[in-house]
Order: sequence, then structure tokens, then C-alpha cells
Amino acid sequence: MARKAPSILALLVAVGWFGPRAAVADVIGAIDTPTANQTVFGVVRVSGFALDFNPISKIEVVVDGVVVNQADLNIPRADVLEAFPNYVGSPTANPGFLSSFLARNYASGFHSLVVRVTESSGAVTNLGPISVNVDNTQNQAPFGYIDIPSASGVDVMSGSFPVTGWALDDQDVDHVDFLVDGEIVMGAVGRGLPGSAVFGSQRPDVYAAFPDFPGPAPKSLFSGFAANIDSTRFLDGLHTVTVRATDNQGLSALIGTRTVQVNNNAATLAPFGQIDFPLDKASLLCTGTFTTPPEPGGPCPSPCQPGTPQPGFSGLVPNIVQGWVLDTGARLDKGQVAYVELLLDGAIVANTQRDCLFIGGAPTNCYGVNRPDVAQAYQGYVNADNAGFNFIFFLIRDPSTGLFDVVINKPTSQIVVGAVAAGKHTLEVRVGDVESTLTELGAMSVDVICDQSSSNRPAIGYIDGPSLYEFVTGIIQIFGWAFDFDGIHATGGVEDGIQIDIDGQVVAKTNNNINRPDVPKNDPRVSTPFVGFQIPYDTTKLTDGEHEVVVYVLDSLNVRTEIGRRKFVVQNNVTTRQ
Repeated sequence: MARKAPSILALLVAVGWFGPRAAVADVIGAIDTPTANQTVFGVVRVSGFALDFNPISKIEVVVDGVVVNQADLNIPRADVLEAFPNYVGSPTANPGFLSSFLARNYASGFHSLVVRVTESSGAVTNLGPISVNVDNTQNQAPFGYIDIPSASGVDVMSGSFPVTGWALDDQDVDHVDFLVDGEIVMGAVGRGLPGSAVFGSQRPDVYAAFPDFPGPAPKSLFSGFAANIDSTRFLDGLHTVTVRATDNQGLSALIGTRTVQVNNNAATLAPFGQIDFPLDKASLLCTGTFTTPPEPGGPCPSPCQPGTPQPGFSGLVPNIVQGWVLDTGARLDKGQVAYVELLLDGAIVANTQRDCLFIGGAPTNCYGVNRPDVAQAYQGYVNADNAGFNFIFFLIRDPSTGLFDVVINKPTSQIVVGAVAAGKHTLEVRVGDVESTLTELGAMSVDVICDQSSSNRPAIGYIDGPSLYEFVTGIIQIFGWAFDFDGIHATGGVEDGIQIDIDGQVVAKTNNNINRPDVPKNDPRVSTPFVGFQIPYDTTKLTDGEHEVVVYVLDSLNVRTEIGRRKFVVQNNVTTRQ
């Protein structure tokens, strides 16, 4: 039989605000929201706390005797621990809980609400019951939270500044506006629709607190928003940033307001961007030494490596480095990207000012590649539509030294710009603007693992999902593409499959036979579209928090290659109960 917990007032009177308490099994807790006899509508927030010297396995929301949802646990509550200091070192040192239910799932009128606390031993304590009055004639305004800028203190806004958070409505959010000093500067329309900002990204933490939405794409899961505001549009000084959400019935509400300090000068307006390809820990491709120089239009000389030769490269297999970079200083005449450099172990391989050329119409070692995705995410930024860079270099084995010559293409020949040994190296992209401000865009570890005797080359590929630091919940799809030049198939496919490694353990294997025509279209090294892989993985097997997925390729010669790795964040602290 369940035990009924006393009211919070009775608890404080019996225990004393700062009084000690014996270590007994009884749960001390209370429902903070909603309050008794409160009129509720829309998404009804159910929150409170539960203290126990025994571990709590779950807290459930029960409406009219039926379990509706399981609450998000372990929420810090400093006020509760101040009242009950003996629980500071207990299993419930973070005693807060948060959940909700949809009022429109119930008829208007009074209903019974209970919060059921279950200890790891199976013992059950009920908080409540309390009565709530459902009124379905009222339309609930959207609600949410601004994560960045923070609510504590005044954040400094310089250059490109992200405004992120989440918004939710009991029906649906129609659009989200981003305002500075009361004027709309950016907006997101619908989930994934065109706009100058983004709304609809995954927020498993929001879904954990507000799970009572039907699938397969619950609105609370896809409730995140983000806007990249160009702060150079505003004068230095204090400004007010506001986020406003409007539901599909036209009702608007402020999600939050933050005060920021705009501070833009040459030192704070450094270039920014990212490396898209390759991924960290990927392997570089190598090419064997030619015994005779290639003749124009002639056959590939011996030994000829399989794969797709690049135009003008005579069988050389290139390494590709791609990404994008912007500089908000351009608006204030204090910036603009001047050049992008590719470095290997700190030595410059190519510079876009010096080495840019076009081969077969494709830019090589150039900045200014068309990037419509960047233009979408950074609307109004100078050069956002042509913010991409593309580098190509080669590693050619030199049998006389045992090293790999680093080679780039020139208009009429290839030149050696360095040499590296087999093993781990650091690949870096550096950006300089017209104000001579240098920025390291990113650095990653890469492997040169080409076989010195058999000329077997590493596989290449990419992890499309999960994206970097993506919040995930439940069953996710790990997907991407992989290609091996030396597989036994005529297409160069992977024979022995893809290995999915999470936190150092291989958890699944699959093949790469999914049709991905976009891959050979964008990467001419790949000679077949059947390179895609996808495999589901149940993240409830993992603890909540940060994890890392690594994808390996095992080819027909039993050579294992890492194509890259991604960090992601698991949040599985709730499951919906209907």
C-alpha cells in the first residue's frame, strides 16, 4: 500500500527549518506546481521535490488514478537543501523533479493529481492528491527559455553572437522572432522552413520535462531555436535582446529578455567558421610512387592505383579539406577574410591567396566557394553565400626516404611542399583578415597509415548523424557513408563492413550498400553511389551525458580504418507512459 506524504507546511513545522532529521526511509516531498484548486490549461507544469535517504528510481505523474508521464529527476534545488541540510550528501542531493500533462486530454472540470515516488527498493510514496480545475476554453500562450545569453549577469556580444533556447506551445509554435531593443532583427518560421533563424532542432531535455505530445515527432522534442545575430549592426554599449514566440492561433508571448554588452573592435572581430571535412581522427590517403612520368592523355603508368583519378592529376588520389569562414569585421571595415591557410604539423601546405586555381571548373586551394547553407544560417553577413574553402593535397610515397611527400597542384605541374612520416599528425586551418588578425579555425588529429609494402590505402567517409554535440534520446540512427579504394568489388565497396564503436566498444556492424548519389556528386574520389550506411542504436543503454561514436571500416584485406568520430549528448531521463 502506498504511503501518503504530509504537506510541505506540516513537514517544515515537524522537522524545523534547519533542524536535523533521522535517516529513515520515509520520503519528504511536495508538489510546488500546480497548487491545489488551481485552474489549468494547455501544458500543465508539474514540479516539486522529493527527499530520501534511499535512492529514488522514478517519479510518476498520476491524473485521475492513471500514470500519465514519468518526471525528469535530479534537478538542483538549493532552497530545499537549505531547509533540509541533512540531505546534502544523500542520494537525493538534487531533489527537484519536473514533468507535465496536457490539459486538453481531459474534460473541463476538476481532476485529481498525484505524484508517485518509487524508491529503488520498490516502496511507493504519494505526494498529494490535489485537485486541479481544467479549463479547455483558454488558449495557452507559448512558453520557453533563453539559454544563451545567460540569465545571470550581462553577456558580452561581439561579432557573430548566438541566441539559443527553446519554445513550446500546447498546440504548436508558428514562428519565433528575435528582437534587439524592441526591433525584429531575425525570425524563424515553422520547423525547418526558410527564415533567417532556425526553429525545430532537437531538445531531449525539453522533451524530458514535457513529454506528453504524440509522436512520431513530438513537438517538445523538436523545440529548439537558434539565431546568429551580427552584433556589428549595433552601437557598442548595453542592448536588450528579446525572444518572442507566436502560436498557430496568433497568441504571442515573450520567451525571455536578456541584457547584453556590445563590444566590437578589431581584437574582438576575428574570423570564425569550421572545418566540415574530414572528421577528427580520420586517415589521409596516400599514393604510390610512379616509375615513369604520366603522359598527357596516356594510360596511368605502373604501378597504377585503383580509384577515380582527378582531372589533371594523372592518377594521384587527393586529400580534401573543406569548410567555411566568415568575418563580421567586414561591416565595420575592420575585417574581411584575406586568406585561408592549410597547415600540416604547423607547416603551411597551401594558401588561398597564393595557390588558388581551378581544375575542371572546380576551385582548388581556394576561398570563395558557394555555400548556400552558410548563407541561410548567417543571413545578412558579408560574403555568407561564398564563404566556403576547398583544399586538395597529395601524399606520395618516396621509397628513397620512407617518407610521404606533401604535394599540391600548380597550373602546369605538382610541387612538393613538405614531407611527413607514417603515424599521427595535426591538420590545421588558419584564417587571416585584412587587419592581419590570425585565427586558428580548427585543428584535428589525422593518421597517415598507408601500408609501405602493399599500397593498400585507407578508407574515406563521413558521419552525417549524430551531428557534433547533438542531444539525442531513445533510438537514434547512426548514419553516413564510407568508401574503400581497395575493396574486392569492382565498385570499390567495403567488403567486411562498418563497425560502430561507442565509448571504446564496438556495439554494431553493418554494410555500406545504401544508395547515396550525393556522395560521388560532391566527392569525385568516390566511384559508386552505393556507399551509405545506417544503423539504429538504443541510447537508453548509455548513461545520460556526453558520449563518443567512432566509425571504422574493415576492408577485404582485413585493414581497419577510422573514418572519424563525433561526440553527442544523451538525455534519457524520461519515457512517456500512456
